[in-house]
Amino acid sequence: MNLNDYEDILEPRRFDLSHFFWCSKKLNSVIAYKQNIKPTPSLLKEAVLNDPKIQKFLEEISREKRIPKDFLDAQVRLILDEIGYQKNLKIIRLLGLVLVKICLKVCEGIFVNHNSISHIKSVMGSCPVIFVPSHRSYADFILMSLICFTYDIEIPAIAAGMDFHGMWAMGSILRDTGAFFMRRSYNNDTLYWTTFKQYVYQLVTKGDLPIEFFIEGTRSRSNKSMMPKYGLLNMILKPLFLRQVPDIIFVPINISYEKIMEEKLFSFELLGVPKPKESTSAFFKSLSIIKENYGSIHMTFGKPLCSKQFFGEYLDTSRRSTGPIHEQELTERDKSMIPSLSHEIIYIQQKMTTLYVMNLIALLTNHNLTKDEELLSYDELKEKILWLKMILEKFDANIWSTDIDSDIKKAFEVHKNIIHLTGNRKIDIVKDHVNLANIDITKLKGYHLSEKVMTQSVPFVMLYIYINPILHCIVDAALIVIILKMYANSTSDSIFQRYHFLRNLFLYDFVTYYTRIPLDFQKAVNICTNFKLIQINSDGKYNLCENQQNLVEIFISSIEPFLYSYFTTLQILETYNRCDEKRILVEVQEKIVFEMEHKFIHPYSLNLDSIAHCLSSLVLSASIKRVRGDNGVAYEIDRTKVSMVKNTLEPYILKPHLGKTIHNNVLRNKL
Repeated sequence: MNLNDYEDILEPRRFDLSHFFWCSKKLNSVIAYKQNIKPTPSLLKEAVLNDPKIQKFLEEISREKRIPKDFLDAQVRLILDEIGYQKNLKIIRLLGLVLVKICLKVCEGIFVNHNSISHIKSVMGSCPVIFVPSHRSYADFILMSLICFTYDIEIPAIAAGMDFHGMWAMGSILRDTGAFFMRRSYNNDTLYWTTFKQYVYQLVTKGDLPIEFFIEGTRSRSNKSMMPKYGLLNMILKPLFLRQVPDIIFVPINISYEKIMEEKLFSFELLGVPKPKESTSAFFKSLSIIKENYGSIHMTFGKPLCSKQFFGEYLDTSRRSTGPIHEQELTERDKSMIPSLSHEIIYIQQKMTTLYVMNLIALLTNHNLTKDEELLSYDELKEKILWLKMILEKFDANIWSTDIDSDIKKAFEVHKNIIHLTGNRKIDIVKDHVNLANIDITKLKGYHLSEKVMTQSVPFVMLYIYINPILHCIVDAALIVIILKMYANSTSDSIFQRYHFLRNLFLYDFVTYYTRIPLDFQKAVNICTNFKLIQINSDGKYNLCENQQNLVEIFISSIEPFLYSYFTTLQILETYNRCDEKRILVEVQEKIVFEMEHKFIHPYSLNLDSIAHCLSSLVLSASIKRVRGDNGVAYEIDRTKVSMVKNTLEPYILKPHLGKTIHNNVLRNKL
């Protein structure tokens, strides 16, 4: 990682005589798509209402349901008032002032690859521009706007969930700074759905602002990539496929946090304790964060991705209807092209992830604690970090480090709620008692975990929030390693067959696109071979190298919780022909908790994300079928297929866990 590619946007603000003067600067912001007539929020709403598609739709409803057309027009206006963004420059400047003051207090730096921003600005103006950041924190919204304000780019029109809309005062502030709101579900409300789609269409074709949306749909509680959502992306690309815009530029952006503000909240959510409802009062209570140090933030802007070039010949050869443009929709073939673009954006986001020394400490500490070894000393930790940093960089990891000693000390200061040095300078996790007295157990998403289990689990789950960003770099190698540990003397074809099974099973936890799987496999094999992690025998078969046992164990320990979580889910599923999702979540967690009483099972195995991802993967492979039941989502289970998956996974579960039970008491003392 080249440190010189980044500049700290807070550094100049530290020397301002008054931040007010900076926030009051003259703006000469670059717009995304120059229009003949300068669009305004109200003009965009009128364009939606007067669009032939909307008018025809309203006339059909009026005729079929005998509802006055004027009434339907009024309903559309109300929907547009709920959806539509506004722009209030005074609010934007005021918010900029507040944000700079808060960031200077809680952040050591906000680092941006400024040359990429300059390049992005140089290509803006001739077509719609879509900013697509990763989504790890509510702070993502704010940071993107701050970056645009700093670099003289028009504040984007930002797709936001209705959670924020209902917050007193905050909803209107967000709207005034460019947020447009979308419901997460439409409940068959075709009027809302049609209006919203047309609003996005007008933003793309007639708007001049960049558009910003999160392709993952929601914040990733686990701090790793989620499977992309296609709905909003389909709407944005529709004008391109209908040839109503010359091109659409997507800008993948990775936002990496040294410390995530919501880390504890996410840990509770992953274990099944639901998040509190967003409210203004809760927001102000959360301002206690300004008393903490959140370290550095890195915002890496990727190379602009031109849709026209990406889709290539398809756009030139695809046949379109000759009817009026407002009657045309995306074809099924159009829609089939879009997932490849969404996954390319996710892939670029992953490759741009910035890792911090804390991520390495988390991986090493997790391995140390779960293997029941003596706690690492500070000097041992430093030596292992330097060794691990060198290895991860072979896997193309971007690691932000200036001086290793100061970086380690900073990690212990920033993450003092997770890790600490004991009296004899050993590395251990912080164990705070978890009080569940104020939790409404009727709203738990899974099993009712006891305070004892939560107290044991939360520190490990928080640790994994900082391990997970590394896994995108090493998961392919980790799978190859565990395959060779279970099946020594394997041919390349047999390794790939087993790798392909595991990679597809974990498709939602370690997001990739099916076309990349063979490429990722070959790349991982090459790196592992060059690094002498695996070796080719004279007969062409592969084995693990004996002198890399420590690295083998670290790689395997990093994916063990996922293996165990999936295996337990499969065990529960094969006992049912049909089962509600809630019951599955409860029973999987309950079974893991029971087994934790008898042997060491990594607490991250309890996380509900992995259980849900296992279910999604099994739906994709047609082992189970997702249906709507009386109590919400349910699954119809092909027990034969589920048992086959379980039996194929089982060898990777039992052998790595052998021997752990004899250390159970020692491990409990550590916890």
